[in-house]
Amino acid sequence: MERWKKAGGGILDFSPVQDGSGSDFGLPADRPMGALHLVEATGEIRRGAAAVFRMMDLCGNAFGRIAWILYRRVGFFRIASERGYAIVSARRGALTEWTCVAPDEYGKPR
Repeated sequence: MERWKKAGGGILDFSPVQDGSGSDFGLPADRPMGALHLVEATGEIRRGAAAVFRMMDLCGNAFGRIAWILYRRVGFFRIASERGYAIVSARRGALTEWTCVAPDEYGKPR
């Protein structure tokens, strides 16, 4: 999440739902959410792939901007994105272990 905070230049903040911070938005602290949730300044809530693409768009990422537009306008892209998100999310623990041993952009171990 620190990488997202840095990319957002201060426009993004993260907090675990378990601390009760999501209760004002109907996100209960007593059960797992199963996906990333983005609560925008307007109060609109996005989850899963929609949240990721919207955060990328908010951070000024060109790919994120295109992906966000496609997600909103192309049904097949939206379905494929959510399925892809579900696959990655289900394997989050294994992927985290892998990315922690993968070298950074300079070839040094993380």
